[in-house]
Amino acid sequence: MSLLFIILALLVAYLLGSLSGGLLLARLFGNADLRAAGSGNTGATNALRAGGKAYGAAVLVFDLLKGALAAGLVPILFFGGLNGWAFACAAAVVLGHVFPVYHGFRGGKGVATIIGVLLVLLPKALGIGVVIWIVTLVLTGFVGLASLLGMLAVALWCISTHMAVDAATAFVFAMTALVFYTHRGNIARMRSGNENRFIRVMLRKP
Repeated sequence: MSLLFIILALLVAYLLGSLSGGLLLARLFGNADLRAAGSGNTGATNALRAGGKAYGAAVLVFDLLKGALAAGLVPILFFGGLNGWAFACAAAVVLGHVFPVYHGFRGGKGVATIIGVLLVLLPKALGIGVVIWIVTLVLTGFVGLASLLGMLAVALWCISTHMAVDAATAFVFAMTALVFYTHRGNIARMRSGNENRFIRVMLRKP
C-alpha cells in the first residue's frame, strides 16, 4: 500500500469532515453563525434549537452523508474497496467534523457523522445504537445522554461480536471516547441539573 495514497485518502476524508453543514447551510435557512447561538457547536441538535426543524434536519443529513462518503467512497477510490483503511478514513472524517480546519477547529460533537460511518461499515451496530438512543431520549429527554448511551451500546456490540481488537473495534472505542469528550459540557450540566431536555418527545413529561 502506497504511503502517498494513505496520506491522500486520510487528508481527503478529514477535509470532507471539515465541511460544516451547520455553517454552510446557515444562510440558506436564514440563520446566523451557530457558534454564537445555543451551545455554540455546529451540530444538528444546536441547529434544531437555534433555527428550527428544517434547518436541523438539513444539517443532520449533510453531516451524516459526509460520514458515509468518507467511509464508503474514499476507501473505494484510494484502496479499491472497504477494508481496514475504511475505518481510518472514518476516523479522519469524524475528526474533521469535530475539529474543522476551515472553521477555526470549532465544529460539532461528531454523532451525526459517526452515524453516517456506521451506516456504511457497521449497520448492525448502528441499529442497536439507534434503539438505545431512542429509548433513552423518550425516557429522559436528554439528547446528550442518548448519544452517550447509544455509543456505549455500539461499543458493547463490538466487544460481544469481535474476538480480538481489529480496525472496527479500535475505531468504535476511539469514537466512544471522543463522543464522551465532546459531550463533557452536557455531562457537567446533567450532574448540576441544568441540562436542557426535549420535553415534547418524552413519554412522561417532567
